[in-house]
Amino acid sequence: MERQEFYRPLPYSVTYKGRKYDLTPAYDNVLTMFKDVEGVPMHRVPEIMGYYLLRKPSADAGLLQTVSELLFPPAKTTHQKSMDFIQDGPLIYAAFMQAYGMDLQEQRGILHWWKFNALLRGLPSNTRLMEVVQIRTKPMPAPNRYNAQERAELARLKQEFALELTEAEREEQLQNG
Repeated sequence: MERQEFYRPLPYSVTYKGRKYDLTPAYDNVLTMFKDVEGVPMHRVPEIMGYYLLRKPSADAGLLQTVSELLFPPAKTTHQKSMDFIQDGPLIYAAFMQAYGMDLQEQRGILHWWKFNALLRGLPSNTRLMEVVQIRTKPMPAPNRYNAQERAELARLKQEFALELTEAEREEQLQNG
């Protein structure tokens, strides 16, 4: 997520071709949408997006593009996936509880996607989620005669906390080296 303008009201609607459309941008709704489009043929994705974000499965492609640009601005991409909303769900829940005293179950249907992302990105390093992300992204030190034990422990932790990748993600990682 790129920088959001939090001094402006959060978007709960979008105007397209002179008509206003209500959005359903709660974090749980967006995450459910992401889960439901996983592995679905591309021609079905707009229908699913329309259903979740607009409650209108037959939404116009231009409208969906406008909604997508509003809610999901282009982000800086890294080639290494360090977190997964589904696989890390319990850790995300625990981190929000630890850092913010926020029960995400109580925020279902309420917490805006932008707020959720801002809070997720701002989690302190002392949460278990961020410790796991740090393990996943930490580069393996070059071997020398003093760090065999450190390298072995990091390799063990990386394997323990590795994310299960989809076939498409595995192919992308292979292409990116």
